[in-house]
Amino acid sequence: MKFSTRSAKDSDFEFLFELKKAAEFEPIKAVFGWDDKIQHEMHQDEWDEEKPTIIEISGDAVGSYLLQNKGDHFYFCRFFLLPSFHGKGIGSQILSQCLEFADSENKPVKLCYLQGNRVGGLYRKFGFQVTSEDAQFGHMNRVRMCL
Repeated sequence: MKFSTRSAKDSDFEFLFELKKAAEFEPIKAVFGWDDKIQHEMHQDEWDEEKPTIIEISGDAVGSYLLQNKGDHFYFCRFFLLPSFHGKGIGSQILSQCLEFADSENKPVKLCYLQGNRVGGLYRKFGFQVTSEDAQFGHMNRVRMCL
Protein backbone atom coordinates (compact mmCIF):
# COMPACT_ATOMS: atom_id res chain seq x y z
CA MET A 1 0.00 0.00 0.00
CA LYS A 2 1.36 3.40 -1.00
CA PHE A 3 1.87 5.93 1.79
CA SER A 4 3.64 9.22 2.41
CA THR A 5 5.13 10.74 5.54
CA ARG A 6 5.37 14.23 6.97
CA SER A 7 6.38 15.93 10.20
CA ALA A 8 3.68 16.25 12.84
CA LYS A 9 2.01 19.64 13.20
CA ASP A 10 0.34 21.09 16.29
CA SER A 11 -3.02 20.18 14.76
CA ASP A 12 -2.02 16.47 14.92
CA PHE A 13 -1.85 16.38 18.72
CA GLU A 14 -5.35 14.98 19.35
CA PHE A 15 -5.20 12.62 16.37
CA LEU A 16 -2.00 11.14 17.78
CA PHE A 17 -3.59 10.62 21.19
CA GLU A 18 -6.58 8.88 19.62
CA LEU A 19 -4.20 6.84 17.44
CA LYS A 20 -2.30 5.62 20.49
CA LYS A 21 -5.59 4.79 22.17
CA ALA A 22 -6.82 2.86 19.11
CA ALA A 23 -3.53 0.98 18.78
CA GLU A 24 -2.67 0.27 22.43
CA PHE A 25 -5.82 0.55 24.53
CA GLU A 26 -6.13 -3.19 25.20
CA PRO A 27 -2.44 -3.88 25.99
CA ILE A 28 -2.22 -0.79 28.23
CA LYS A 29 -5.47 -1.72 29.95
CA ALA A 30 -4.22 -5.28 30.52
CA VAL A 31 -0.83 -4.22 31.93
CA PHE A 32 -1.54 -0.96 33.75
CA GLY A 33 -5.23 -0.23 33.47
CA TRP A 34 -6.25 2.60 31.15
CA ASP A 35 -6.54 6.01 32.81
CA ASP A 36 -7.41 8.64 30.23
CA LYS A 37 -5.96 11.51 32.29
CA ILE A 38 -2.63 9.76 32.92
CA GLN A 39 -2.36 8.68 29.28
CA HIS A 40 -3.07 12.22 28.11
CA GLU A 41 -0.34 13.58 30.44
CA MET A 42 2.12 11.02 29.08
CA HIS A 43 1.13 11.96 25.54
CA GLN A 44 1.77 15.64 26.31
CA ASP A 45 5.21 14.81 27.75
CA GLU A 46 6.14 12.76 24.66
CA TRP A 47 4.85 15.52 22.37
CA ASP A 48 6.92 18.12 24.22
CA GLU A 49 10.03 15.92 23.97
CA GLU A 50 9.88 15.37 20.20
CA LYS A 51 7.13 15.26 17.61
CA PRO A 52 6.77 12.08 15.56
CA THR A 53 6.45 11.53 11.83
CA ILE A 54 2.91 11.15 10.51
CA ILE A 55 2.08 8.34 8.06
CA GLU A 56 -0.57 9.28 5.48
CA ILE A 57 -2.51 7.44 2.81
CA SER A 58 -4.24 9.59 0.19
CA GLY A 59 -3.74 12.62 2.44
CA ASP A 60 -5.33 11.03 5.52
CA ALA A 61 -3.28 10.40 8.66
CA VAL A 62 -3.23 6.68 9.49
CA GLY A 63 -0.20 6.26 11.75
CA SER A 64 2.99 7.60 13.27
CA TYR A 65 6.53 6.71 14.23
CA LEU A 66 9.61 8.36 15.66
CA LEU A 67 13.25 7.48 15.06
CA GLN A 68 15.22 9.37 17.69
CA ASN A 69 18.95 9.89 17.30
CA LYS A 70 20.46 9.09 20.70
CA GLY A 71 24.08 9.61 19.62
CA ASP A 72 25.45 6.06 19.67
CA HIS A 73 22.14 4.49 18.56
CA PHE A 74 18.67 5.24 17.26
CA TYR A 75 15.55 4.66 19.35
CA PHE A 76 12.44 3.61 17.41
CA CYS A 77 9.21 4.53 19.17
CA ARG A 78 5.66 5.84 18.96
CA PHE A 79 5.01 3.40 16.13
CA PHE A 80 1.25 3.18 15.70
CA LEU A 81 -1.13 2.42 12.86
CA LEU A 82 -4.89 2.64 12.95
CA PRO A 83 -6.17 -0.94 13.34
CA SER A 84 -7.82 -0.89 9.91
CA PHE A 85 -4.34 -0.52 8.36
CA HIS A 86 -2.70 -3.43 10.20
CA GLY A 87 -1.51 -6.32 8.05
CA LYS A 88 -1.19 -4.29 4.85
CA GLY A 89 2.63 -4.05 4.81
CA ILE A 90 2.82 -0.42 5.90
CA GLY A 91 4.54 -1.21 9.19
CA SER A 92 7.10 -3.40 7.44
CA GLN A 93 7.85 -0.66 4.91
CA ILE A 94 8.25 2.01 7.60
CA LEU A 95 10.47 -0.20 9.73
CA SER A 96 12.55 -1.21 6.71
CA GLN A 97 13.14 2.45 5.76
CA CYS A 98 14.16 3.34 9.32
CA LEU A 99 16.55 0.40 9.53
CA GLU A 100 18.12 1.22 6.16
CA PHE A 101 18.75 4.74 7.42
CA ALA A 102 20.24 3.45 10.69
CA ASP A 103 22.47 1.08 8.71
CA SER A 104 23.65 3.96 6.52
CA GLU A 105 24.62 5.77 9.73
CA ASN A 106 26.22 2.57 11.08
CA LYS A 107 24.15 2.70 14.28
CA PRO A 108 22.13 0.05 16.09
CA VAL A 109 18.43 0.56 16.76
CA LYS A 110 16.82 0.02 20.15
CA LEU A 111 13.15 -0.07 21.05
CA CYS A 112 10.71 -0.98 23.75
CA TYR A 113 7.21 -2.34 23.30
CA LEU A 114 4.35 -3.11 25.64
CA GLN A 115 3.86 -6.79 26.46
CA GLY A 116 0.73 -8.08 24.77
CA ASN A 117 1.24 -5.91 21.70
CA ARG A 118 1.61 -8.07 18.62
CA VAL A 119 4.26 -5.76 17.12
CA GLY A 120 6.98 -7.83 18.85
CA GLY A 121 6.65 -10.42 16.07
CA LEU A 122 7.30 -7.77 13.43
CA TYR A 123 10.40 -6.60 15.25
CA ARG A 124 11.77 -10.16 15.45
CA LYS A 125 11.16 -10.58 11.71
CA PHE A 126 13.46 -7.59 11.15
CA GLY A 127 16.32 -8.97 13.23
CA PHE A 128 15.61 -7.41 16.61
CA GLN A 129 16.60 -9.49 19.61
CA VAL A 130 15.22 -9.27 23.12
CA THR A 131 17.74 -7.71 25.47
CA SER A 132 15.45 -7.73 28.52
CA GLU A 133 11.82 -8.08 29.39
CA ASP A 134 9.53 -7.96 32.35
CA ALA A 135 5.80 -8.23 32.93
CA GLN A 136 5.24 -4.84 31.30
CA PHE A 137 7.79 -4.28 28.54
CA GLY A 138 10.00 -6.04 26.05
CA HIS A 139 13.27 -4.27 25.22
CA MET A 140 14.93 -5.10 21.92
CA ASN A 141 18.08 -4.21 20.01
CA ARG A 142 19.13 -4.62 16.38
CA VAL A 143 22.74 -4.16 15.37
CA ARG A 144 23.66 -3.10 11.88
CA MET A 145 22.89 -5.83 9.39
CA CYS A 146 25.78 -6.70 7.10
CA LEU A 147 24.77 -6.47 3.46
